[in-house]
Parts: sequence; structure tokens; C-alpha cells
Amino acid sequence: MNDLTALILVGGIASILFFIIGIGLYLLLAFGLYGLAKTEETGNEWFAFVPILQLYIIGKILKEVKISTYTVPSLELVLPIAPVAVTIVTNILDVIPVLGPLLSLILNIALTIFSIIVLYNFFKRYKGEQALVMTVLSVILFFMGPIYIYNLRNSRPL
Repeated sequence: MNDLTALILVGGIASILFFIIGIGLYLLLAFGLYGLAKTEETGNEWFAFVPILQLYIIGKILKEVKISTYTVPSLELVLPIAPVAVTIVTNILDVIPVLGPLLSLILNIALTIFSIIVLYNFFKRYKGEQALVMTVLSVILFFMGPIYIYNLRNSRPL
């Protein structure tokens, strides 16, 4: 076996392993949201198994998020539409030299900050004071968010 064959073999095994881990994390998140949707009686609990509609379930559970003095209403609509809208707008902005990519970056940073605020509020609803640690760990260690949400599946709000 030569070096290239060994490298391809290792890469293939790593790809399969990451794929299996990704499916596992997706299932943890989906079953966690499904359990919470049933407990919260949001309706359409099966949305928990459709990636973009998982955001709808989170929005239905939270209803709204307060950021400083502004309250974001209809979170069940804002959460699934925001990433799609930002993607469309950034693709349009990227055509503009220099300023376009900068504005795209700012939009993506704003969406990321908004997502972290939503995640914090989601965890706070069920875990109170532990929400900050859960949010930080979920952001730093991507696999912790689905694990936390799965563990919350039978929880009731505080």
C-alpha cells in the first residue's frame, strides 16, 4: 500500500465517522425538539425532524425574544426566515466590490449573535441560571447543543 492509498483510506474512514456523528447529533436534536414540542403543545411536532422547521419549533416554544429594549415578535416566523433572507441578501451584496463583502460579513455576524441570544433564551426557559454555561459550551463545542436539547426533551419551563 502506498502513501496515497493510505491517505485516501484514512480520509474515507474519517468522513464516514464524521457522517455517523453528524447523523447522531441531528437525531439527538430532532428527538429533543420533538419531546419539547409535545410537552409545550406547539402542534406540528414532526417539524422537529425537518432542519429549517426545527427553528419554527424553537420559535413556537419561545414565542418572542427581548434584545435590550426591543422585542422580536413572531419568533416562529423570524427564526426560519432570517437565515434564508441573510443568505439571499449576502449573495446579492457580494456582487458589489469591497463594500458588499463587508456588509455581508456584518449581516452574518448579526445573525450569529441573534442565534446565540435565542439559544440562551431557550436554555434559560428550562434551566434558568445554567443557561449561560450551556450556551457558551454549545457555541464552543458544537456537539453540546444537541445533547443539551435532547436532555431537555421532557422538561417543563421554569
